[in-house]
Amino acid sequence: MKIAGLRQQDRADYNNLALSCGTIFNSLEWADIFADKVTPYGIYTDNDRLIGGFILYKENRFGLSIYRDPLYTPAIGPFLKMDAQNPATIMNTWKEALTLMADFIDKVSCSMVSCALNLNVTDTQPFIWKKFKVVPAYTYLIDLAQPVDELWKRLSKVRKNELKKTESDGIVVQRTDDFRCIKDLILKTFSRQNRAIEEYYLDRILFDFSKENNSYAFIAYRGDLPVAGTLCVYSNGTAHALAGGYDHENRHRGATASVDWACIKHAHEMGLKCFDLEGSMAPQIERYFRGFGGQLTPYYRINKASLPLEFLLKLYRRDLF
Repeated sequence: MKIAGLRQQDRADYNNLALSCGTIFNSLEWADIFADKVTPYGIYTDNDRLIGGFILYKENRFGLSIYRDPLYTPAIGPFLKMDAQNPATIMNTWKEALTLMADFIDKVSCSMVSCALNLNVTDTQPFIWKKFKVVPAYTYLIDLAQPVDELWKRLSKVRKNELKKTESDGIVVQRTDDFRCIKDLILKTFSRQNRAIEEYYLDRILFDFSKENNSYAFIAYRGDLPVAGTLCVYSNGTAHALAGGYDHENRHRGATASVDWACIKHAHEMGLKCFDLEGSMAPQIERYFRGFGGQLTPYYRINKASLPLEFLLKLYRRDLF
């Protein structure tokens, strides 16, 4: 087994594997949003058969070369096609692929690496052996195999009350293809929080990448005014709550919850298997997501920096380094 830059003749196979064995964020359509900042890598057998892959996103900041997750991207991979049925063989194949990946990333010339691994990757030993700091993060996954009535029962009391209030107050939630309105709501949220946003890549996602067969969005209206909105992307049976926004000046308690609940129900209607709320480590956001009754699910970040930089980062990002 080996890792190499993706060959041009393997792009179609890579994309099919990414969408069937990974997530939409592993696809080449997603990687193309970030142009030459993202490089896709193939995992090949010794006889050059493509069986998996991952991406690396590189940027230069403050004179430092950094490899990290692309913006709005939960994880870099890897994904792996598994033909074996034997549990020991499956584990050995994954171990070999992850060991190669850890060694490959460790040898990349850069000042810092900070990337998340796909949710299904639970074996982080190869990265620990290479002296990466492995840090758990969490999301909430909702099992859509249950009837909607059961999904409702799993909501917290607070979330149910919010949804009932939006209905009684005449808040109307509708599916939309007006992604400019979604963008405006996202920008208002970032502005209120005094957070910078890479508007170029947001535009690429909303107006170039998002299509009927990979995305949908809902907006909550108070009269004619859009109050809250959420964009979801989906593939391989899973919908991801990618980005959302809220108009604080026309706020309504429960509007955001009503939009997210509509997104969950729509994924259920589509026959998808899972809804990923793309959880946050921020306590107040985690508490909000927790109210939808999903399963708390860990995933892992790998972090490593050059020694002088690591000492500095320990002062400012002790949670990661």
